[in-house]
Amino acid sequence: MCIRDSILAFIVDDFIDSATPVGSQSLVERHSLGLSSATVRNEMAALEEEGLITHPHTSAGRIPSHRGYRYYVSSLMPERSLSSQEQFTILHQFHQASGQLEEWVQLAASVLANNLHNVALVTQPRLLEVRLKHLQLVELLDNRALLVVVTTDSGAHQRTLEFPVTMHQEALSRLATRLNVEFGNRTVAEFPLRQGLEPLGEAELVVVSAVRELLLREEQAAVEAPIVHGVREMLRQPEFGQSDRMLDTLEAVDERRLRDAIPSGAMGEGDVAIVIGDENRAGPYQDMSFVLARYGLPGGASGMLGVLGPTRMAYGDAVANVRYVSDVLTELMRRLHEGE
Repeated sequence: MCIRDSILAFIVDDFIDSATPVGSQSLVERHSLGLSSATVRNEMAALEEEGLITHPHTSAGRIPSHRGYRYYVSSLMPERSLSSQEQFTILHQFHQASGQLEEWVQLAASVLANNLHNVALVTQPRLLEVRLKHLQLVELLDNRALLVVVTTDSGAHQRTLEFPVTMHQEALSRLATRLNVEFGNRTVAEFPLRQGLEPLGEAELVVVSAVRELLLREEQAAVEAPIVHGVREMLRQPEFGQSDRMLDTLEAVDERRLRDAIPSGAMGEGDVAIVIGDENRAGPYQDMSFVLARYGLPGGASGMLGVLGPTRMAYGDAVANVRYVSDVLTELMRRLHEGE
């Protein structure tokens, strides 16, 4: 690691620990850099010019910018795993709980909030892929028909369709049978796949477009409002001491707002996602960071868990805890599924 990267890492670590701007002299004294304060100041000036640290108000010290945090977590942050004692403590809590999934989810949120002193959020596991089980078409007046769509998660949805021509029940039943054969058990991402087949007719297009829209809406609704723990813990952070910041924070951690704000698209399979500051949606989330992971069975039901806190977050600790609790929940779900 070059000198400049080392200085940035020290600034991030010191600011996370102290919540106060970091000066060149304190860096030299605390970390025994073997450099003069003038040399460190020059390196800090270069870091500021690169947009990795910033100069708050009239303070002589510097703090990391959102870009600086991103560079730190992507390139400089050391890998952190929970110790055997930390793992044992978490596992013991889960083994003390009943074998109910709902209790495990609540416990996961409590464990993360207590360990990381920030807001923990966990969603109940659900199927991410919504597939068409079958559809029915029922004749109504004139050129209208009732579309009934049943999905593989047992959801049932209805919509009134209007066709360019009058469709009687016999024709509607034939159309429904044809589309069930072609599109049954498919996700919306697989609509329509018609290599080597005739293009969809006008009536078929009306039905398929409506089914696509219904499946998309069902997939989006699959993200439930999360269970939230640790609001008081986060409000004790110095960032939220001012009354206006506290009110914004309370609004941000409302379960319904959080459901829409969670950057679920950032999560990959088996990985922990870190979304920092201005990478989030507008509003109070631009001064916060998410650390998120999925848990659950491959190809089956899954949920999301993680923490939300100020950008001045101990990211290494957050990643280690989120990853481990995610692994614990996944293993518990596997045992439940296999009837152990």
